[in-house]
Amino acid sequence: MSEKSIFYFDRPGPANTDKTLEAGIKRVLDLKIGYLVVPSITGRTALKASEKVRELGEKKKLDVVCVTFRAGGAWKIKDEPPSKHWKEIPDLKERWEEWKEEGLEQVTFDKDIEKRLMEMDVPIVRSTDLGASIEASMEKDLGVSTNKKILKETLYLFSPGLKVSVLTSLMAADAGEIPTDEEVISFGGIEQGVDTAIVIKPAYSDKVFSTTEGLEIREIICKPRSMKGKSGDYSGRGWD
Repeated sequence: MSEKSIFYFDRPGPANTDKTLEAGIKRVLDLKIGYLVVPSITGRTALKASEKVRELGEKKKLDVVCVTFRAGGAWKIKDEPPSKHWKEIPDLKERWEEWKEEGLEQVTFDKDIEKRLMEMDVPIVRSTDLGASIEASMEKDLGVSTNKKILKETLYLFSPGLKVSVLTSLMAADAGEIPTDEEVISFGGIEQGVDTAIVIKPAYSDKVFSTTEGLEIREIICKPRSMKGKSGDYSGRGWD
């Protein structure tokens, strides 16, 4: 039997990024895990994680794998952000305003950061979110709901970050950047930064429910305690 604490943040958002990365890296050292899976739409969080790992020096051989959005940009910058929680979470609102002031037309992976990650030998997995692939268009454009939505919304009951942690580990496994026969630390968050970290035994996406090779969430290291915003709605649910 083992006993371990879970850290709960008062609220979700990028403000929790540093503590989340530190908690995940600490657990890496405890469990002697070799891989960190870091979701990063612009590259900023992956770079921050890589820099923290570099600070460990020769203490630990640890591979950081960045999983990012498919080609084409994550969001088009308009007067209004795409979802309500971008207004309710202060650091997300501030980030959106920064992008508008910079004159960005859409959010993409930062080329300068990409160069720095390549210099650090950090692989970048560009892939369609497994929770928002062909089925997303079927639902949005054709009004056809799919079973994948049930899986996504079930993971959202824990937090959007937990959903991201699970799906990005599948994407990294499918790309051949992490093993499926040993534990990894996978991070997640709501749109920007990270606020969730888990220990997971990954799987390939076509084997996620396999009784012998399937995915297993083994530990929750940290997560927001509640996703409920000032409006009374739960941030991230139902693609609000």
